[in-house]
Amino acid sequence: MRARMNILSDEEVRAIDRASRELLRTTGVNIHNDEALDLFREAGADVSGHRVRIPAHLFSRALACCTPAMRVYGRDGRPPITLGGMKSYYGTGGFATQCLDGETWQYRPVLEEDLVKMARLYDVLERPHFGITSATPTDVDTSVSDLHEFRIMATNTRKHLLVQCKGARHLEKMLAMAEVVSGMSREQMRAAPWFSLMICITSPLFMRGELCELVMAGARAGVPLIIEAGPMAGATAPATLAHALVHTNAENWAMIILAKLANPEIPFVYASWSRTFDMKSATVCHGGPEFGLLRMATTQMAKYYNLPSGGGGMLTDAKLLDAQYGFEKLSTTLLPALAGTNIILGMGLTADQDALSLESLVVDQEITQYVDRIVAGIRVDETTTDLAVIERVGPEGFFIEEPHTLEHYREEMWIPRLCDRTPATHGLDMSKKSMLLRTRKQVEKALASWTPPRMPEDADARCREIIEG
Repeated sequence: MRARMNILSDEEVRAIDRASRELLRTTGVNIHNDEALDLFREAGADVSGHRVRIPAHLFSRALACCTPAMRVYGRDGRPPITLGGMKSYYGTGGFATQCLDGETWQYRPVLEEDLVKMARLYDVLERPHFGITSATPTDVDTSVSDLHEFRIMATNTRKHLLVQCKGARHLEKMLAMAEVVSGMSREQMRAAPWFSLMICITSPLFMRGELCELVMAGARAGVPLIIEAGPMAGATAPATLAHALVHTNAENWAMIILAKLANPEIPFVYASWSRTFDMKSATVCHGGPEFGLLRMATTQMAKYYNLPSGGGGMLTDAKLLDAQYGFEKLSTTLLPALAGTNIILGMGLTADQDALSLESLVVDQEITQYVDRIVAGIRVDETTTDLAVIERVGPEGFFIEEPHTLEHYREEMWIPRLCDRTPATHGLDMSKKSMLLRTRKQVEKALASWTPPRMPEDADARCREIIEG
């Protein structure tokens, strides 16, 4: 039976829903975009200056044209991924400005070549299933950094991309680069989208002008949306986690309603990075237990509305790949996976999302496989309760030589690639026992096996021309 866990009761989910709807109706949200204000006004919202109060019928209207699943595609013939139900998929996270160098184990600014290596690494590895741009290179023009990030990702990986964009004009350039790299027309990409837009809402209850413009442009272009609110309990939301959930849900739905007003058929994922503010260090906290609890709760809200779910996970506040890294990464992955979060994002990051690490990505792949084995649960059926093999071996016997063991152990037992299970009697040869060294070797081996995606030889140069144009 599949392992599953909920954090909220059915009545508690309904209470969050009621409070969110009431918050949108009475307090509303501030919107700093004239076209978005016009859309809401024409649809029947109460618009006064920049304040928009959203009535219940707009909430219900948007919900009525939602779908329970979203299909996304990769390139080079990769099979599509259907997001929905209880299946979890894993992705990278971003947008770090630091790199934890695997050769010196020191922090330094992220360079373009670091992002190239990261993109190639998760192109080769089994996981992540798809990737967010993991870092913002410090050696490119910051005004067009999102375009360079897209160029790097699109020319170095075949997997589905989740991208952030600085506005509608930049989205147009991304679409032009996508045509160059993939050889697909825009209609073909609308039918089989190989990148989606990450829409990160500003808390509290605030929709930036350029973000509204991007949401409307993306919806009309048929680019799938990952809509996520990330209020910080104690800073940009009240300190109680339930209040943070109400804020998250209201902010998500304000943006979902806008997207549906622009294009009722646009597919999207209900996502969140809601978290807490650490009062001791005066910074956001991603590795604490509250982060996992909030992911479980926002996933329940998505499932209540019958929507695909997603958000941050696999995150840590640790600065190194140490004990803190291990238990925080495991907990912030396992809890959302048990809740059935469809997209869990955060692979390849350390130091509270601020540092990219190639080694971290390899370790995180191991963690996701560990978690998936837990979530798969224990299969109990006629085959696994049949007594024939036990009767055949009998008391005081051994099962190691039984064909039954050879037949079943791989499907029943998780087999690690990095974790060390050799007996302590084998000694402590650090050249073999260090997790970091083993991880480093896997990174080097994976990068050496990378081959470029199918694309024109001058694709990178043509993309640079689009950025500069």
